[in-house]
Amino acid sequence: MHSNIELARVERDSIKALRRLNESEVQEIRDCNKDIFDFNRHFKLVEYVLYNFACFKACIENNLQSFATQTDTIGRYDLDSFGHEVNITLLNLMMSARTFLDHMETSIKREHGKESSEFNFFKSLTAKEFDDKFSYKFMYKLRNYVQHCGMPPLSYSKTKTLDSEAPFATLELQFNRDALLSEYDEWGAIVKPELEAQEGQFDALFIVDEFITSILRIYICFTDRASFHKTQKARERIAEIISQPVSYFDDDYCLFSATESEGGKFNFSMSWIPASLFRKIEHYLKLRNEI
Repeated sequence: MHSNIELARVERDSIKALRRLNESEVQEIRDCNKDIFDFNRHFKLVEYVLYNFACFKACIENNLQSFATQTDTIGRYDLDSFGHEVNITLLNLMMSARTFLDHMETSIKREHGKESSEFNFFKSLTAKEFDDKFSYKFMYKLRNYVQHCGMPPLSYSKTKTLDSEAPFATLELQFNRDALLSEYDEWGAIVKPELEAQEGQFDALFIVDEFITSILRIYICFTDRASFHKTQKARERIAEIISQPVSYFDDDYCLFSATESEGGKFNFSMSWIPASLFRKIEHYLKLRNEI
């Protein structure tokens, strides 16, 4: 039985062998692939948070658009539908953020150890956001509020401009400070005084937006220091091997082998080179530039 591994490119319905690889080259490609897949595995949970953040914003924007284009002056009473949708998207966002943070903590402890410098760095990042940003500590505690008391007390007001050529509407979405304090007594010695210091109705949109920025800052600061250099090198090396720029995003290349067995039969094996995941790296770099 004899087998060779070649770098191949899929062209329409055919496979074109480019060159035969030695064992060290094959292992290098597999190692690079693993680095890219590892990056993507963690980044998927960031995308999960961002997806729910986009759903939260879209819920508000769609409702505003509908309100702006209504022909009646006052507008219909939509507290049940809009309030319900906002609460669902907000809850999904909080759950995805907590899932992401729990995943980061667990994976870092597993890979580096609870006493490692990497884990201590991660804890310092979360502690800094907790210390510096009311939004981060408030949203962290708000998830516990939801578990014990139900959906958070939100109020909203919408304003429509009628004297312009294009309809225009704005919305204020606010947390009710007094309801939060009266319905839940586990805010803690740090969060409670800061919550008490808020206005009676305080801006929920600002709180959520700043909280997501904190989540991204924790992830990017840690990843930049701990592993992103490996991801970048893996991307550059894969691009070099397949003779494409780092901006190449198509899964056209693979490791291909044909093994001849007894009786003249052949077994074929393909292992794809994940160039399409380079888009995830580009997304990461974009996020890094925005925080």
